[in-house]
Amino acid sequence: MRKKKRKDEETSEAWLLPYSDMMTLLLALFIILFAMAKIDQHKFQEFKTEFGTILSNHSNTYQSGKNMISVKSAEGSDKSILKKSGATKSNASLVKKDQLETQQLQNVSNELQQSINKNPNLSQNITISLQSDGIHINLKSNILFATGSADLNDQAKNALNTLSPSLKILSQNPVVIAGYTDNVPFQGGSGQYHSNWELSSARAINVMQFYVNNQTLNESNVSIQAYAENKPRASNSTPAGQALNRRVEIVIQRINYSK
Repeated sequence: MRKKKRKDEETSEAWLLPYSDMMTLLLALFIILFAMAKIDQHKFQEFKTEFGTILSNHSNTYQSGKNMISVKSAEGSDKSILKKSGATKSNASLVKKDQLETQQLQNVSNELQQSINKNPNLSQNITISLQSDGIHINLKSNILFATGSADLNDQAKNALNTLSPSLKILSQNPVVIAGYTDNVPFQGGSGQYHSNWELSSARAINVMQFYVNNQTLNESNVSIQAYAENKPRASNSTPAGQALNRRVEIVIQRINYSK
């Protein structure tokens, strides 16, 4: 019985060891906390200044980046505006040129009409019209050529000379001279031409050479076309219609004309 009591006393004192260990740890903890609580104001101020500088540099760098992006964006916007402005000016310039050319063509057309109105024979055989592609001058073949011939007689040359002063104003414009006949099969006795194709071509060429030789038109801007009995202006079923279809047509085209 006595031995059992001693054993109990030894067991009840065993808690002192972990308790002392816990107290030791708590003491060490408070010492550490106390040491940390004692701040060096000088070092803290240096740390604060350095940290503020870092943050300030970071902010400036970020703002610079934003400004750079803004500048690039503004430059891109300015370039876009300049391109649009350039395109607008270009379109306006083209419109202005077109208006000036239209006015010039109208003036020349009026001059041509006034010139032929002075001569009743010309006014009956020459028509002037201003169309979308330029000035169309239609000359009936009876004032230019004898039947079956492509040679220009004196009356034809006088008629063409009447038009020369006004045509010379547009000497830099493209010019097309086209020859046409009626549908009557060609029966040339001289043997110089063998078809209406050859006859219409020769008539267009001779009118072209007349104007190029007297320097009314620039030879580098002139071309000829031959249609024979094709593309008639009137029906070939009557003599009057056939007379309208035998013709030479001069077209003074716009410089910048597109179909």
